Amino acid sequence: MTKPYQFDQRLKQGFADYQPEIFSLDRPQAAVLVPLIMLPEPSVLLTVRAAHLNSHPGEVSFPGGMVEAVDRSLSATALRETYEEIGFEPTRFDVMGQLSTTLSKNGVLVYPIVGLALSAEGSQASPDEIAEIFTVPWSFFATQAPELQSMDRHGFEFPIPHFYYQDKHIWGLTAMILLELINLLEGTAWPIPDFASASLPGAD
Repeated sequence: MTKPYQFDQRLKQGFADYQPEIFSLDRPQAAVLVPLIMLPEPSVLLTVRAAHLNSHPGEVSFPGGMVEAVDRSLSATALRETYEEIGFEPTRFDVMGQLSTTLSKNGVLVYPIVGLALSAEGSQASPDEIAEIFTVPWSFFATQAPELQSMDRHGFEFPIPHFYYQDKHIWGLTAMILLELINLLEGTAWPIPDFASASLPGAD
């Protein structure tokens, strides 16, 4: 098991020289937080979306949402949404870095922000949006090969990763974002979808 202080240092070193693919087009924008928890062991915090939601009901996701005028930055969007969805004050997170822009199936540009918190203590799901909060040890993602399935997205064939942890199915955009972080921290080379190609003007 990776010790917390080792994980902290690996994150800092990983993002020190990392150059994610960041792009912006005339499309709706959203930001999500990839919440990493240090104790009792390095873990990823994830949510299960409420069943009554119109968008992705019951699916595993990161906290996040659409950019609003009050947000000073993409990090501010991700932290605000995290507070609204699971009750974590923004000050609890150290923003470690940003991963590459992704593209939702609805054509929304999604900007993943990686944040590190000491623990998940005090998290509370907002019933309007979240059915459940859970954590997955980082050791699972570091050692478990994803199941890759090809899927058409905006006219492009993408390898979509799927992870199965206990009774949870982690797939789609959430798993794609995780896969980039896994490659960054573990030195793996799992295929990451080329969202830039699928985001050219006029792409559906």
